[in-house]
Amino acid sequence: MQEGCGSNINDYCSLDLSGRKPVSQMTLGEKEQAFLEALSAFYFDGTPAISDEEFDLLKDELIWSGSKVAVLTKNEMKFMEATLAYNAGKPLISDEEYEELKKQLKQEGSAVTFQGARCSIRSKKMYSDATVDYLRMITLNVPAAILVLVSLFAIDDLTGFEVTSLMELPEPFGIIVVWGFVLPAVYVVSTAITNLVFKDALVLKAACPNCGTDNFTYFGDILTVGGNKDANVVECPECKSKLRFDQSKREVEVEPEEVAA
Repeated sequence: MQEGCGSNINDYCSLDLSGRKPVSQMTLGEKEQAFLEALSAFYFDGTPAISDEEFDLLKDELIWSGSKVAVLTKNEMKFMEATLAYNAGKPLISDEEYEELKKQLKQEGSAVTFQGARCSIRSKKMYSDATVDYLRMITLNVPAAILVLVSLFAIDDLTGFEVTSLMELPEPFGIIVVWGFVLPAVYVVSTAITNLVFKDALVLKAACPNCGTDNFTYFGDILTVGGNKDANVVECPECKSKLRFDQSKREVEVEPEEVAA
């Protein structure tokens, strides 16, 4: 048991001699909160809450724990600082700048802006953040990849299996042909075909703010058929709420008349 811990709290030492919980005893969420509070004290109050050694130790703990809070980009750090400053009643930037920065980070897929389902008291609307569904984005390439592979084997058959003979060369030449030529070529050609069919494709997913069910929507054109690129309205398969996806804000909201009582 560490020095300074009371004898009535078993093996868990909750405070050190300065009255703070030791870094080794903190949960990941507590470490992230302490890290952000230390940044807030340094940037906004001008008086470090912890020493440089403690800050470095805390940062190392977060990095080893896989936390993204300790490896934020410049814009992510600016957003976090602006959020902390606003909550402390000392806004650093205007509301317009804050919303623009938030929108930019959402479009970049930053996790620091993700808030989950919430309700706006001012507008009386239910919101949830939307993210890019990379799995479905990759799936869009599957038909084109299959088409390219079938075409490749058809050419191989028509040319007397000349392509296959290259792939069956002794190692390492066969592996070089497969990984250095065949697969990259299939990827490039299938991606080009996909981009031709699904122009400016974007698939977003979000949990329904009303019931939590995952919903998906597609933005972009399909061949010559123009599709929505700003907003889509879909029906939640679980609660039948009308959900409006905003591509620019990366948000989904429940249409007011569909909010469950």
